[in-house]
Amino acid sequence: MDAHNTHTVRAGGTGIVVEKAQPGQPHKGKVFVAVHAHLQDVPYYAGGLCAKLMLEGYTGYLVRTTNDEKYGGHTIAQNILSNEQEHLKMAAALGFKDTVDLYYRAHRMNEISPTEIRGRLILLIRMLKADTVISFHPSAPGEEDVDHRATGRAVEDACAMASSESDFQEQLEAGFGPQSVVEQYYFHTHQDQPFNRVVDIGPHVDKKIDAIVECRSQGGGALGGELRARLAKEGKRLPLLGGDDRTADREYVRQFLLDQHRDYGRPHRLQYAERFLYMDLRPAAKTKVDEYVAKNAVGM
Repeated sequence: MDAHNTHTVRAGGTGIVVEKAQPGQPHKGKVFVAVHAHLQDVPYYAGGLCAKLMLEGYTGYLVRTTNDEKYGGHTIAQNILSNEQEHLKMAAALGFKDTVDLYYRAHRMNEISPTEIRGRLILLIRMLKADTVISFHPSAPGEEDVDHRATGRAVEDACAMASSESDFQEQLEAGFGPQSVVEQYYFHTHQDQPFNRVVDIGPHVDKKIDAIVECRSQGGGALGGELRARLAKEGKRLPLLGGDDRTADREYVRQFLLDQHRDYGRPHRLQYAERFLYMDLRPAAKTKVDEYVAKNAVGM
């Protein structure tokens, strides 16, 4: 069992922990920040986890690092606008309190100063008082997206430095004090990437689907309605898609876009699951020094 979470179960002999829903709101008062590069990243890789944590009491904030100008099939300006609008709708579908967009140019984040990105993320972690951060693995094998890589590295560095009493002094002087990130979840975006945690998202899959459906400029949110319209022109219908575009979009996602999540859950007898590399950074109740002092200290 996980020492900090009574609703996790270690899969026998694998080193993998299965995290399931916790009753009530055991995380009330905690804050998490999910950081992704593109509109569709969090819905696909961590939509179920985010919905689960917020149901259990977390307040969630969503940060998008790029402007997604390459996605949508229109002009750059139109793509930026449509992705921004859909980002807000997607975040609302999952239950996030607020969103932040950093607006770096999509597919060009490797050109940006890492110190600049890191500083902006540290400010957000301190300002929002984040306990937990969810994002890309900073050095996972198989990751080809330059924006994912740049975002993951910046997030890792920001989490490590946000608790510093000397880094980014201007933030400290402005009243945004050091903040320790004590838990991190890294997305599992590629089969070759390491993972040690499987999260049961079965109870939250409808919210995940709702979020993916809002990703119409990318991610397949409108594919059900498009298929329904094409079949109608051919004088055909698919019962799966129902009688309206909203139902068609949702059922298309459920039937065709969640196979990987069903595969992730199958070895653990779960209907749907997401995978993560989980890092528990909470300090031990007693340090080695504390234990030594307790055992060896003598009176004066």
